[in-house]
Formats: sequence, C-alpha cells, structure tokens
Amino acid sequence: MVKDGLKDDRWYYSFLPYNISGGSTNALIPLFITEGLKGTVAQVGIVSAATSLASVPAGILWGNLSDTSKRRVPFVLAGFLGVAFSLILMGLSQSISEYYIANFIFGFLGAAIAPVGTVMVLECFRKDEWPKRLGDFSKVGGIGWVIGLLLGTLWLMAFPSGGDATPMRALFILAGALGFLSVFLGWCYMKEPLEKLSRQQLPPMELLKIPSYLMEKLRFMPQRLLYVVEMSQKNLRLRNFPSNLKRYFAVVFLTFTGFLCFYVALPTYLTRQVGMSGAEVFAVYLASSFISALMYSRAGKLVERYGGRKIQALAFGLRALIFPSFFLVTLLPLHLSGVFVLICALSGLAGMCWALLAVAGDSLVARMSYRSFRSQSMGMYSSVRGISTIIGSLFGGLVAQYFGYEALFLLSSLFIICALLLLFSTNVEGTADDIPSEAASEQ
Repeated sequence: MVKDGLKDDRWYYSFLPYNISGGSTNALIPLFITEGLKGTVAQVGIVSAATSLASVPAGILWGNLSDTSKRRVPFVLAGFLGVAFSLILMGLSQSISEYYIANFIFGFLGAAIAPVGTVMVLECFRKDEWPKRLGDFSKVGGIGWVIGLLLGTLWLMAFPSGGDATPMRALFILAGALGFLSVFLGWCYMKEPLEKLSRQQLPPMELLKIPSYLMEKLRFMPQRLLYVVEMSQKNLRLRNFPSNLKRYFAVVFLTFTGFLCFYVALPTYLTRQVGMSGAEVFAVYLASSFISALMYSRAGKLVERYGGRKIQALAFGLRALIFPSFFLVTLLPLHLSGVFVLICALSGLAGMCWALLAVAGDSLVARMSYRSFRSQSMGMYSSVRGISTIIGSLFGGLVAQYFGYEALFLLSSLFIICALLLLFSTNVEGTADDIPSEAASEQ
C-alpha cells in the first residue's frame, strides 16, 4: 500500500516550474551582472560565492530542521516561495548591492527544496517503488532544467538585449512567476507523508543505479540532495571517515574549485571576449545539459564495468584539456558562427564528463564509507563540493579580472591535474564496511 495514500504522483510535478525557472536563469544570473548592471567579472564571482555561501549551510540547516520537526511540505513550499521572490528581486535590482541581497535570499531559502523534497518522494511510496519514483522525480528536474535553458535561449533570441537590460529583467520576472506556480501546485497537491524516514535508513547503493539528471550549475543549488550532515560532535569526528575517503574529499575540493573557477567566468568570457549574444551563451549551456542528461544511464553502466576510479580519471583528464580549448578555438581562422559551433561541441563534451564524474563520485564515496556513517559521508561529500564552489567562484572571478581569461582557464586545468594526481595515489576502490573500534564503542 502506498504511504499516505498518495497513489497519484502528480504532486511532484510541482517541481517542474521551479526547475524551468532554474534553467532559464542559470546563465542569466552572471550575464545580468555584466550586461545589465555593468559590473565586472570579479563581481560575478562574488555573487556566485554569496549564493553558495548561503545555500551550503542552509541546505544542512533545512534538512536537519525537517528531520527534527518531521515536516516536509512547509519547507518545500518555503523554498519555492523564496526562489520566486528572489528571482523577481533580481529582475528589479538597480545596483550590485541589491543583486547581492537577492542572490543571498535565493541561496538561503532555495536550499530547502532539494534535501527535503527528495526524502519526501521516498516517504510517499513503498521501498520497492523507490528506484522508479526517484528516477521519475529526477527526470522531472532534468527535463525542467533543459526546458528552462531552451526558454532562455528562445527568449533572448526573440528579445535581444542590444544594450538594454529590459529583456533580461523580463526573463527574471517570468522565472519568478514560474516559481510562484510551483508554490500554487505544491499547495494544491502536496500532502504531508504519514510515515517519516531517517536518512540513515536510506542505503546509497540502492539509489546509485538511478539516473539523477543533476545539472552542473554556476552555484551550489543541487536539484536532488538526499544526504545532509547531521550537526553533532559525534557525527563530525574525523575518525568517522576512513583515511582514503578523507583524501578523496581533497580530490573533490580541488576538482570542483577548478570547475567553478572556469564556469563562473565563462558567460562573461563568451559575451565580452568571444562576442556571443546572450541567446548563444544559453545555447552553449543547453548543449552541456542535454548531453549530460543523455549520458547518465550510460555513465552508470560504464562505472559498473570499468570502476569509478578509471571513469572519473577519464572525465578529469578530458576536462583539463577541454577548458583551455575554449580559448584555443578562438585563435582559429573561423567566423564567429564557426567558433560558436566548436564551443557548443566543447560544452557538450564537458557535459558528458559531468555525467561520468558525478555518477562515479557517488559510487566511490559509498564504497569507501564506514557502513554506520555512510549517510554522514555522503552528506560531507555534498558539503565539500559546496565549499569548493565558494572558493572557486571567488578565485575565478578575481583571477579573470586581474590576470585574464587565458590564465584562469589554465589555472582551472591545473587544479584538475593536481586532483587527478591525488586520485591516482588514493585507494578509492577500497571498501570500509565497519566503523572504527573507538567509534563503535560509543554507539
């Protein structure tokens, strides 16, 4: 029998407008700083970092509050409302300081959606239905994200800015309206599950085979987040994490710092250095998201066949080559249309790498974790990625501003190469089934 009688799964389609709004503004947020508010690439980095700085601890906070209060729906609705309100504030912003505040609100309130909404999906259905239901839920997110990118592309094609920020402001307002639509749909269809799950009850290995359709973003706002760190002295002890897992967290920090260094400056680089329009920038991001969505199912099979280390090393190595290539293709004797096609192809390859490394990373962390602290390890993995987005965003914006995009792209690759070397020296395929004796004695 389905928990809470929610046989109708239409309620989680309330997440569709929210994901469309996210896709339509992912590239718009940095573009608006430079094109609408006449800001600098350093300010792009600061805004991205501000969003991540709010969302990383907020995601942990909302996840823990929801688990403690045994309530789900109010947190999801508050997240939808916060996203809708903040996007409209972005569209109305007249200064960088107003834009900072809007993005901080976006990060803080929007962070409630992923850790609460994902668990709610599982609480509404039987355990044997989890793979299908979570897969369907993730697919809604992925489809919404791609539709949002397509919406942004078509919108800016139909209403090119041409020095006027009005079309961008209108797109923010439209995205905010989509957020309010999610609030309305959630209010109509969401019901509080009667039976609550502890995150420790959720075995990662069952869920890893499900395509997550997570899209790479300019800020830390995951679409599907199942595990969050429980803030307690017992759960945050270093001995709860095996030594190889701690080394792997360093790998994750280096790679995601490199990723954000590159991506935080990419929209500004494409418009100011390459000469692309806002619609073409959206198309570049659409190529990445579309290819990564297609690759998720295949990525899981490749990880099972060749192992997480090999697949992730391949993805890291390719990205270390792809990032500088975004600059190298501009040196070719090609018309802007030819450069645009090549950059879309590079973006698609980067999206393929994202699918490979994301699936492989989840698998490796689950394998290396102590069984009794697996949920905490997965939550820490997410937090490390979030912290790296803060550092990468700040670093990327400042380096691009004062040393140029060429230096930044090379630096991004250097971060990834260092992570690749550390990955090869870490026993990431080793398993840790039992918690250490000191921790076991305290259970």
